[in-house]
Amino acid sequence: MALGWLKDIEFAGFWIADSAGYYAEERLSVEFQGGGPNVPDATALLASGQADIGVHANMQILLQAIAKGNDFTMVGAGLQTNPGGFLSLASDPVRQPRDLVGAKILGQAGAKPQINAIFGLAGLKRDYELVPVGFTVDPLLEKKGKVLTCYVTSQPVTLESKHKMKPDKDFVAVTYESLGLPAYATIVFCKGSFLRQRNDVMERFMRATIRGWQANAKDPERAARLVTEKYGADLGLDLREQIRGNEIQISFMENELTREKGIFRMDVERLSGPMYDGLRAAGVKDLPDANKAVDNSVLDAVYRGRNRV
Repeated sequence: MALGWLKDIEFAGFWIADSAGYYAEERLSVEFQGGGPNVPDATALLASGQADIGVHANMQILLQAIAKGNDFTMVGAGLQTNPGGFLSLASDPVRQPRDLVGAKILGQAGAKPQINAIFGLAGLKRDYELVPVGFTVDPLLEKKGKVLTCYVTSQPVTLESKHKMKPDKDFVAVTYESLGLPAYATIVFCKGSFLRQRNDVMERFMRATIRGWQANAKDPERAARLVTEKYGADLGLDLREQIRGNEIQISFMENELTREKGIFRMDVERLSGPMYDGLRAAGVKDLPDANKAVDNSVLDAVYRGRNRV
């Protein structure tokens, strides 16, 4: 299983499914391949046969890989709201697109298409300056810019934990989705050939995975301890920050669809509608047929099966 990032709390439910024996109960042995800045993308690992199942945080990269001819199928998405967003100080907050007009935006060069899309979808002229920075909150605290691109499950947590700042009172964190740019994250995918030939494996994998994420929602500290003490023990992760980040991401797993049909569900109409609109506004031209890129049959089987989760 190729993870899209470092072995941190982002994969909470997978850690629980493994440690609690849910995968073993489904007669599966799962090997986790951590990702990160110096590791090949999960799409590359699956394309080369180095992994069977992948988890991706960046929907755009995954969709573009499919559009380029890779035989990938999205089976489910844990986060219905992508945690990418903006972090600003409460003294000069960003709460809506027009608050970005004329602003110095601290972030990575790769964030520019998303920023442009937010301006475009809101009908605003692109009037901002992107100031390249790393992933720390220091440039924002030093007021080198008005706002910092972030993951709302990460940098805001650092402000709470290390700087004793409080949400809304001291800082404001908003997702790209709240500014008109929705996207899925924690997307489980595999090759279409794998899904056709080993459909039973994917069904058993997703049944165990869903049990793990359901358990995670009941006790955010459980996975945080697992990741700091076992799965990501070599990363020097802070337990309190992992717990808080987990609490935030749990809130992103639920929406009207998941409350009705279960977690990890993907809405093809939402994907091909507002999500594709956002990607096109960001300059993405080649997008696959959403109906072919998503396969709901695995989750249909999981939720109607005898061992229904």
